[in-house]
Amino acid sequence: MAVSYHLRSLPLPAPTLRTDTTIRKLGGMFMDRLGYALWHKNSVSAPASSRIAIVTRLARSVVCAALSAVTFVTPLNASTYAEQTTKCPVGGEKFKYMALMSISQWGALPDGMPLGSGRFPTRPPQCPTNGLVMYRDFTSPEILTLTAYVAGPQYKALRNAGETPYYLAYQTAKALGDPNPYWLLLAATWEAKNDDPTSARTRRYNEEFVEAVHTLPIDGTSFDSIALQFRAANALRELGRFPDAEAARAAIVIAPNAGGAEQGAAENRAGWSKLIEALRAPILRRDQSRAPIDMLGEQEVIFRCLAAEAAQKLKQPAPPPLSAFETEYCARPELSAQLAEQRERLKGVNQ
Repeated sequence: MAVSYHLRSLPLPAPTLRTDTTIRKLGGMFMDRLGYALWHKNSVSAPASSRIAIVTRLARSVVCAALSAVTFVTPLNASTYAEQTTKCPVGGEKFKYMALMSISQWGALPDGMPLGSGRFPTRPPQCPTNGLVMYRDFTSPEILTLTAYVAGPQYKALRNAGETPYYLAYQTAKALGDPNPYWLLLAATWEAKNDDPTSARTRRYNEEFVEAVHTLPIDGTSFDSIALQFRAANALRELGRFPDAEAARAAIVIAPNAGGAEQGAAENRAGWSKLIEALRAPILRRDQSRAPIDMLGEQEVIFRCLAAEAAQKLKQPAPPPLSAFETEYCARPELSAQLAEQRERLKGVNQ
């Protein structure tokens, strides 16, 4: 069965170490499957001011004023939304929601969550009364199934437990027999980590994602399979299961013909190979952080290195201190010129 997911609700693909990316459509669904950044025709390199906001938010610091003032490389790519009215497919309830019209993306974390001009994962409409998450369009027979499902005890229990919208979507997709619901579960892990990366829910979602991926057949010719294996290996790292993470990482095989005759297949193979190798170092040093500094893009690294200085300049709460590894990483000679340039710009920021 072909399943068409809406762009408004799907995790966008961005598994690269670079700060640009492409959105590739496969089988009607935008998937986390590209191993190398093929510049999308509608993408524009985001300003450094925006990139700081993402990195410092992940570090739980509030230095957004500095982020918009330090430097402007290109015009700001803001996300845009418009109020729309839609109808719930179950029950016919009409409601308004803020529909995503545009969003810019310039990189991703190792867990696949995009970095960009808005909050990821982008949120799909959710029926106010019965809580159905409209993550895709549903057929008439599916609506009959959903009518009973959302009114049943299982779905109500999930809602009462405060499960995230994408986790509800994942469970709904399973109830409908969607062929590949695991991307929805991956997006649910992002939601949980955005709320609290140390929470029991975050750990439970990560564990469930790992177990789900381990039940799937491995196909070294499929970027979909490669992507899921990599995200599962990274989830094991975040869980602190380092021997399992390294075993999962080392077991990922990229076939010489992965991607077949697809455009950009060779670049994707090379990109995935680099990303898989890059995960090795954080695993070996037992780094559980969501954003290991050596897996960030160049600009994100600079702003992580300067986050404390920016916070002090603006009299904002300090971010978590740099780890010993991050301190050493920020001291690399190849970063010195960029750090000096950004420090000069930071001096000119008015408090």
